[in-house]
Amino acid sequence: MGKLTENIVLEKSRSKKLPLYQQIREQLQKKIISNDFKEGETLPSISYLAKKWNVTYRTIKAAYKLLEEDGLIDTETRKQVRVIPRHVNAADSQIKKHSFVYITCHHDDAYYSIAYDGVRRFFIENNLELVLIDVGASRKRFIEAVSNPGEDITGLLVLPFETPGYEDAVRKTIAAGRKVVFFDRHLPHLEASSVEADHYSVAYQATTHLLALHNMPVYYLAFVSQPSGARDWFKGWGNAMGSHGYTNLKPYIFDFPVAEEKLANTMDIGLEYSIKAALDLFNTRKEKTYCIFSGNDFIARGVYIAAQQRGLQIGKDVFIVGSGNLPFAEKMPVPLSSVQTLPTTQDLGYQAAKLLFEHITGVVKHPVRRLLPVELIVRESSSGKQQRTR
Repeated sequence: MGKLTENIVLEKSRSKKLPLYQQIREQLQKKIISNDFKEGETLPSISYLAKKWNVTYRTIKAAYKLLEEDGLIDTETRKQVRVIPRHVNAADSQIKKHSFVYITCHHDDAYYSIAYDGVRRFFIENNLELVLIDVGASRKRFIEAVSNPGEDITGLLVLPFETPGYEDAVRKTIAAGRKVVFFDRHLPHLEASSVEADHYSVAYQATTHLLALHNMPVYYLAFVSQPSGARDWFKGWGNAMGSHGYTNLKPYIFDFPVAEEKLANTMDIGLEYSIKAALDLFNTRKEKTYCIFSGNDFIARGVYIAAQQRGLQIGKDVFIVGSGNLPFAEKMPVPLSSVQTLPTTQDLGYQAAKLLFEHITGVVKHPVRRLLPVELIVRESSSGKQQRTR
């Protein structure tokens, strides 16, 4: 117990964007993974650390819960907290012999390019070999890349789609002994890990913001049924609407008019489809003022163009929030409000690569679904004036 508190100083200022319990989790996680704490070693109780570090009991409990989900500690035995045996050293000696693959069909998408920078950063920091495979919109190439990535490929980071053949390909590669981590979405019928933005909170925060600010219903202009992140958007939007008394949601749903995986082969990330969907909304629902959750920043760009074609002004006649907080969001003619991953989109890729590494080394033994927190960045498109909230 003394070793823990002597060697770790609680650095609350290390990352102001991360909640305190996650900062504590990361500090303990590094010590455990680096083998500073031996297998089976007893860690301090929740109450002890709460008092020692002058934080709430709930904060330490949340940090320990995440560490247990990571497969690093066990809190069940007589209410003691012990480090779980991991055999990390043996795994580390083997991992250098293998390579990893990141499979995507959105390499030209700014959102995934930023996230990929985080993937690369993790692999560079840990001196690991990474291969990028961009399959475009080809289902055949995706299935081949997942099923047969190469003899020495030990782990795969995959941006999956819910299309026939994809799940079978993933099952095949898992059966062959490879570890798979899904990136920013998951396939619901597969026992595989994922690292994703909290898409439910993305839509809930955006919709609640618009409802509270303008006291009118919010249109949903985005994918509805696929991919998994869109389903979470849809739930978050629907629950926010319901909490404000809107129970008949059907009139406010404008599903995106193209299968998501087809966007990889469209010009400008499907801008023409975004414009079409927004024009459909403006033509069929004659309103003086519109509030719109557009799913992501790319779709929002189409709404801007459609609004201009109809003589509507963003931030005055049309209030809109996207997600991703891509670099162009604040540079739009009317700066776009957007919900972003914390601390940044790059961290989404970094954490996905880190989870894959933890699976390979045996630190994490069972599938987990990690959701990264998000925050709303309020700009003129939703509020009518520029400001920033946390």
